[in-house]
Amino acid sequence: MNKKTSKKKKWKVVIIILLVLCVLAAIPFYIITSKLGKINTTKITENPSELKIDENKFNTPDKNENDFINVLLLGIDSRDTSTDPGRSDSMIIATIDKKHNKIKLTSLMRDTLVDTTGHGPMEGLNQDRLNHTYAYGGALLTMQTINQNFDMNLKNYVKVDFWGLEKIIDSIGGVTIDVRQEEIQYINSYMSETSKIKKESFIPVKKTGMQKLNGRQAVAYSRIRYVGTDYERTERQRKVLSEVFKSISQKNTLELYKAVDTILPYVETSFTKAELLGLASSVALNKITTVEQYRIPEDKLGFTTYVNKQYFIGWKKDETISNLHKFIFETDK
Repeated sequence: MNKKTSKKKKWKVVIIILLVLCVLAAIPFYIITSKLGKINTTKITENPSELKIDENKFNTPDKNENDFINVLLLGIDSRDTSTDPGRSDSMIIATIDKKHNKIKLTSLMRDTLVDTTGHGPMEGLNQDRLNHTYAYGGALLTMQTINQNFDMNLKNYVKVDFWGLEKIIDSIGGVTIDVRQEEIQYINSYMSETSKIKKESFIPVKKTGMQKLNGRQAVAYSRIRYVGTDYERTERQRKVLSEVFKSISQKNTLELYKAVDTILPYVETSFTKAELLGLASSVALNKITTVEQYRIPEDKLGFTTYVNKQYFIGWKKDETISNLHKFIFETDK
């Protein structure tokens, strides 16, 4: 399943939600409660049927929600946040597995062809790319679509957009990335695009090798999709986020206190304050240090397909869902 396990290194947790939660877990309780007010919270339905969850598939001891907490993590590509809702450029199911004391990260390919639950531009088909669902119906529709297509039980999400991630990276002093020659032109091209929107200047990347990238440079690096395959794009995103977490995990309490002021306003979530505190406690108290990663569709289960002359990633449904559930819940079903 292309699992990559890292033991005894918390910085391998490469998702914004876990980054934020672990930062909060390192700060005294009274500070946590005051800081959580800075997060943008959005209430969504709690009705499983409205979320397209088949409860019969999760009312079993081996898939107990107290043991497995699944959260949808969204990285949004929005050029102009005032007029464009954007598309979900990065979609990851983060699982806090308290039963096996692990964190599991499952990337979903953005071009995956899915049933879009009644939305979509192709008349009579109601199918489209998974990442387009955010533009049609926000985080709720993306969760509904994943639940329906992959038999999942997502009830909450955490979201950050490009501009927010850029500010977060700048607030921690940048990230260290090994830049390849063929990546430089695309990094600078993406920065030129976003800088025109903001009417700002940017610092171009001019050399290869290990170097400190600022927020705009790092976000541009994570967006590259023309060097290697689109699968490598998800790897770049995880690499940037892992460096963000590594940097934050090395800061002292005072530095964390200051960083949280910058980080939290750029995070949107459907979790309540109480639920966030509970998640932070789960990560901290269980001392989870093992992280496993997975991607769907797997190479052997995904294939190129065309609908109305448009490119998509097709996937073998039964095997993909079976393998996904084996990875998350560690069952044979």
